[in-house]
Amino acid sequence: MKRRDLQTSASCRALVAIGLLLVVPVAAIGQEYQPGPLTLPDAIALALETHPTVGVAVASEAAAAAAVGETNAAWWPRLSTQFSLIENQEPMLVAPLHGFGPEQLERIEFEETLIQGNLSLGWTVFDGGARVNRIRGARAGAAVAEASRTAAEMGLTAAVTRTFLQVLTADGVLDAQERRILALSAERQRVAQFLEQGQAARVELLRVDAALAEAEAQRIATVADLDLAERDLARLIDLPVSETRVGELIPVRLSGASRLSERAQLIETAGAMSPELQQARRDLERAEAGRRVARASWLPSLNLNGSYLGFSSAAGNTATEWNVGLALSYPIFTGGARSSAVGRASAELRRAQEQLRLAELQTTEAVDQALSAARETNALVEALGRAVEHQTEVVRIEQLSLEAGAGTQTDYLRAEADLARARSLLVQARHAEIAARVELARVTGELTVEWLYRNLENAQ
Repeated sequence: MKRRDLQTSASCRALVAIGLLLVVPVAAIGQEYQPGPLTLPDAIALALETHPTVGVAVASEAAAAAAVGETNAAWWPRLSTQFSLIENQEPMLVAPLHGFGPEQLERIEFEETLIQGNLSLGWTVFDGGARVNRIRGARAGAAVAEASRTAAEMGLTAAVTRTFLQVLTADGVLDAQERRILALSAERQRVAQFLEQGQAARVELLRVDAALAEAEAQRIATVADLDLAERDLARLIDLPVSETRVGELIPVRLSGASRLSERAQLIETAGAMSPELQQARRDLERAEAGRRVARASWLPSLNLNGSYLGFSSAAGNTATEWNVGLALSYPIFTGGARSSAVGRASAELRRAQEQLRLAELQTTEAVDQALSAARETNALVEALGRAVEHQTEVVRIEQLSLEAGAGTQTDYLRAEADLARARSLLVQARHAEIAARVELARVTGELTVEWLYRNLENAQ
């Protein structure tokens, strides 16, 4: 599977970044991918095309749609045919006998080899509403499968987004750690020079070496996290790991047009669009139809039947006739099967009702949690942004003080460590805010590739 050639040059990438909110992503569907920088929408499109989670949901949706067609066929009459060739031990009557008059007795034939065939037409005139409700139940099942497929797509979209951001987060943390290592290396070189001149104590060099060793250990752990995240992304979008390395990914950020809606509006949107709620509602409709089907078994059924019959033998003598009639059937005793079927269907209906109530509670809870996380991460990004600015200035002042002989090495190393930590936390908070917004869109049922284009933009 190749990636779409959306970024064939640096100028093209710039145009995509500027016009991201104006581009209709559907226009790019069907284009082949070529190796190159990978955007988040591209990664999601690949996952939606190749991941088995969506494949299973799509197949289930197709099966449910076929079930609708199968139940709709009950409105049509049934036309069937049958043919038989029977060899008897003793001669048998070739055609039915319809009287004992002289003419009928003259036509009586007996043969050992009998050939019989019929063409039958039947149609259910009345079945107590079972047919209608089976169709309603099948349509509700198809709606359940459709909502399930939508939920699978949104879940996969959120999973790819989280993994994509994990790669970028690990890379950002790694960058902060490498900046610290460079600063510590410069400090070690300065201390080593002073130590050679006898102007510094050896403990200062040991202190820097200890800080460097700690920074290197943290860097090794982050490199491992980065490699794991890259491999997770490769599995999700079915690409070689070489094409999901952080250097192949285009960073993303929230666009300036992205805004958080009020809780009441989000709850209302979730009530109308959440695929989990849609599943529960359609499942309730299916259960209601199922109970009506079970109740219909207490009513008689009326069927219209007609047949065209043919009788022949090995001697070639052939006779044909037809019949047509109405058949009324009603099972008088079923051993409690009808009552049990109604009881089971009623229990299924109660289950579906409670499942809908549970889905509504869970959706409201999920919206509250996602909205709280989005607000919290937004505030955290703003606070950490200010912290990085202030801590950068602290490091600059401590370094100048140290070079002027007015400061202490311990204060400088502590300031460098705090700056690296603040930078790492800022990177994590920025990506956590994006992840929280994506999760909020998922629980409200708004998460699509189009939503990503409206709310996210390339960071370069």
